[in-house]
Parts: sequence; C-alpha cells; structure tokens
Amino acid sequence: MESPIRIARETEYYQGYIRFKMSVTNESPYVVSDVTLDFIFDENLLHIADHDDVPVKKEKFVIGNIYGGKSSSFTILFEPLTCAKAADIRCQVTYADHEGRMDSIFMEPKEISVVCPIMKTDSDINIGRLKEFIGELPSKDSRMYEIQSGFDVKKLAHLVREVVEKHDVRHIRTLHTRDGKTCEIWYYGRTKVTKDDIVIRVSILTERHTMELFAATRSAEALTGLLAEVGRDLKQVVEDKASGRGRVVNVHIKDSLVQRSNLLDMCDMDGTCDVNVVIEDSVVQRSSIAAVDEEKSREKAERKKREEEERKRREEEGRLRDLNEKSKKLAREGNSIGMKFTYIPVGEFMMGSEDGDKDEQPVHKVKINKSFYLGTYPVTQREWKAVMDSNPSEFKGDNLPVEMLSWDDAQEFVKKLNAKEGADKYRLPSESEWEYACRAGTTTRYSFGDSESKLGEYAWYADNSGRKPHPVGQKKPNPWGLYDMHGNVWEWVQDNYEFSYGVVHTDESAWEDGSSYRLFRGGGSIEYAWYCRSSSRHIGEADALYIMLGFRLLKEM
Repeated sequence: MESPIRIARETEYYQGYIRFKMSVTNESPYVVSDVTLDFIFDENLLHIADHDDVPVKKEKFVIGNIYGGKSSSFTILFEPLTCAKAADIRCQVTYADHEGRMDSIFMEPKEISVVCPIMKTDSDINIGRLKEFIGELPSKDSRMYEIQSGFDVKKLAHLVREVVEKHDVRHIRTLHTRDGKTCEIWYYGRTKVTKDDIVIRVSILTERHTMELFAATRSAEALTGLLAEVGRDLKQVVEDKASGRGRVVNVHIKDSLVQRSNLLDMCDMDGTCDVNVVIEDSVVQRSSIAAVDEEKSREKAERKKREEEERKRREEEGRLRDLNEKSKKLAREGNSIGMKFTYIPVGEFMMGSEDGDKDEQPVHKVKINKSFYLGTYPVTQREWKAVMDSNPSEFKGDNLPVEMLSWDDAQEFVKKLNAKEGADKYRLPSESEWEYACRAGTTTRYSFGDSESKLGEYAWYADNSGRKPHPVGQKKPNPWGLYDMHGNVWEWVQDNYEFSYGVVHTDESAWEDGSSYRLFRGGGSIEYAWYCRSSSRHIGEADALYIMLGFRLLKEM
C-alpha cells in the first residue's frame, strides 16, 4: 500500500552551518501517530549543532501525531567538521497508521558540500577597496559569540589576530572607538585556486560582551566552510586562553536580528575616519594630487585585471559544472548499457552476527575507507546479453536477474564490461563492502529490523516467490536505495572463503588466498528467511554453476 507520508526538504547555508528544513505531510484523511525522524549521515563530516525543541529518544527525533491533511515541519542545524567533500543527508520517517501498523518511508537523500577555501594573499588593499568589496561580494554571513567571563578587549584582539592570520589572510586595519568599547579587526584574502576575494572582520563589543566573526565572498559553500573552520579555531583559542573552558557560547544560532557594528562606515575611501575612530597598525599616507591620480590609475588597471580573471573563473566554473553534471548523470545512468548505480559513502560498521552461524563470528569492526557506487539492482539478463551475447539463466526474462552462472563467469563479464566502457572501474564487491551496503547503517538481522515478518515487503524468498526469481526492483529498497539485497538471487562477491573472517576483514579489501572456494551473499528465491539475513554467508566452487546465483557490480569512484 502506498505510504500516506510525503516529505519535502531544503537546505541553506547559515552562519557557518547547514540549516536543513524538512516538512512531513500526512496526505491521508486519518491521523498518523508516533512519527519519528532518524537522520543518517557521516558523523566524520557533519555534527548536529542544534535542532527544534522536540523530544529525542535513542537519537531519533519524536514528532508525535500528524492529523489528516496536515504537515509538521522540523529544522536541524548541521555543523561541517571537514571540507571539500560531498556528504549525503538521509532520513527515515517511521510512523503508525490509523490501524496501528508501523511503517516507514525514506527521504530522498540530499547531497551537500562545504568548501574550506585555501588562501594565498599576496597583495595589500586600502580602505577604499575594502569598502567596495563589502558592497560587491554577494555572499555575506556571520557567527556571533558571547564571552561570559574574562573579557579583555586588548587580549581578545591579540588572540583574534593569532588565530585568523594563520589562514594566510592579510591584516588590513584595526579600528576602535576612542572610548575602547568597540574594536574591529579587518582582513583581506584571496582563494588560491579560484582567485575569489574574501573579506573577514572580527568585531569585539565590550558593552554586550560579544564577539562577531563576519565574512564576505562569492560562494555560499566557501563562506560556510570559512565561518565553520575559522569559527571553531577562534572559539577554542578564546576559551583556552581568555575566558576559560566552556565559557564561550554561540548566540543567534536561531533566526534573530543581529546588530552588527561597522566602524568602516565611519571612514571615507582614502582612509580618513571620524574623530571618534582610531586606526591602529597602519600609517595614513598623505600624498599629492599626482600621486592620487597615479593610485587611481593603478587601481583601475588592477580592477580591469580582476574583471578579466573573474570572467575566466566563471568560464572555468561553467566547464567544471558541466563535467559535474555529466558525472552525476553517469552515476545515475551507470554506463552505456544503462546499468543503475547507487552512491555508498565511507564509514564503519560491525560485521557479522553473534546469533548467526559460526562462520559469521566474531562480530568485528570494519572501516570502509573509500566511497563507491554499487549496482542498484543485481545484474539483469538484458545487461548480461548486452555484454556477453548469451544468456545462461534457467529462468528467462530481460528484467530478471541473470543466474545459473559461476564466479568465473561473473569475472569474465567484468573483464568484457571494462573493455567495452574503456575503463577499469567495474568489479565484484568485497564481502565487507557487500555487507556494509546491505546493512545501510543498520545493526539488525535485516536492513529493516530483526523480525522476519516484514521480509516479504523487501525480498523474494521461499515463502512468497513460487521458488523462482522475479524482476528486479519490485520490492522495497534498503535505507540506501539498494533493491533485492535480501532474496531473489544469491550474489557472488570477490572473496575466497575464510571460516574465522574476523581475522581477515578489517577494511574494504577482499580476502583472497588462491583457493577455489568463493563466497556468495544475500539469499535467494528458494531460501528461507534465515539465509536472507545481512550477515548470512555461503560458499561455492569458483567454476561451478548454481541455480538462483547471480551477482551485483561495484563501480569504483
């Protein structure tokens, strides 16, 4: 039965965070209850910094009831922990329908990226150009801090310079009011690769006991990465050396009106400031009209040069964007024969089962160090025929999984497909890669839970298959969007069989010792539920033919 739940989501960059907004709509006329949100993401890349005030149970957010035709919204704030990587945010929405039956639906993954710009600043700029940049640069945001104790303006200003100037930006001016209540430290930088201009300002406000980190540049992704990276360093140093551990708190994370000071507005284009503003760490040079004209000519030439560089940068961005779109399209479409692949991120998981067969023990931690694409479905007979010009399957049908083949046959398919595509990216997954993708972040017997009562919703197996394979993709996918990982046909993996596999499986590598025995995973249409578990293993001769045994391809990044 089609789920009554519909999910909408959007993200925005905000104060060095990714603000993720999600709406869950109940399109049925009946109430759905016990609605929970379980977010799935790489904790090495993202951290939950804040969220709407709802109960949290076992790391799941409890939304409660949603009445018929109504929606419930939820906002969560992710802080980037590293940069220059794409990260997927997924969410499983679990609920009870009006008859009390529990069900769930998975949100379409949302990919976000954060860039920490590498900077190389070769030239100084004057106050006039700094003021122009503030008006020209389209992406502006800030992060505010409240200093709860140990507030000393001079000490804070020293610490600020200690932190910010490590990022290879140039200190331009320090401005402060004569009464010492407001201080601003201004910086200019340029990104090393894209040559984007960046303006950074740190404001210290004595009366409010607050400090603001402000930045402006062209790219929202780079702005978020910059605020996150510099903001973390700034907060840590101030806590350690000024106010004491735990005595700095972020404020204005939620929407609010931030009253930003800007002493630069009190200075004109040639650096002459209001009598109440003092310039430190610089000398204002008074020059002749001829010198001023020469400076204007130089600035005009530099501006023209920057405009040309900007034009070339935009052209390069367009070229890279086109390549990225082609790459994403290739990931979706797979290859020239139309195979579909699903992105699998890096991560860790516990491999095996304490209550499974003996060769599924011991349970042990495995780290997947490289992301990859895995076939969304088992290889079909149509795809096999497109490469091999034959069909060994016992049960015929273009959209049925290919079966009745050996491990050696699968290797021959891999060899010919790589040659056809002009690449060396296709192979069988290792046993650890296969189980990691099958579990999709879960620790239960199956990717949907421990009970086999729901297995028929996700798998063709002995109780519902009629003892024959079925077209791929007819059952529900696992949380990462992979179909038929449980049941339908067994799937060859790369590894030789090793009884005590906790010794040999610590990462994504395949265990190969030269023996003729190879492994297959996932269960099949003639197997009972026990053999369809995520951890279930089976062994066969590499050159032997087995009914209901096929394979799924991995494509390397």
